[in-house]
Amino acid sequence: MKIAIPVTDNMVSGPGEGLEVRIYDAEKEIKLLDTYENPALTATSARGIWMLRSAIDRGAGAIILSGAGAPAFTFTKGKLKIYLGAGLSVDDALSSFRDGKLSELTTPTHEHGHHDHGEH
Repeated sequence: MKIAIPVTDNMVSGPGEGLEVRIYDAEKEIKLLDTYENPALTATSARGIWMLRSAIDRGAGAIILSGAGAPAFTFTKGKLKIYLGAGLSVDDALSSFRDGKLSELTTPTHEHGHHDHGEH
């Protein structure tokens, strides 16, 4: 399985915030396959979705994030498993994933309601 991670300063980041995205192969041994600039950085709206789409387009089946709002769950349903790696370095997150110690997220870690209020 390929795993995507948004990264800033070698730490797991959020899909809309990470400076770069790394794609790893986690079948037998963990191997870095690709690193690219996070497309969310130049997106004007739904920034995290741009990053998530880029990971899916590159064949990722899972993603490790520092957090995810409701739009991430709606967009990734049936396409990408989301794991929580808040506060972890990339290496620690990958080790924890390999050892089955990361929690799969089933609900958002934060709300995105501020996008909807008062903008008419």
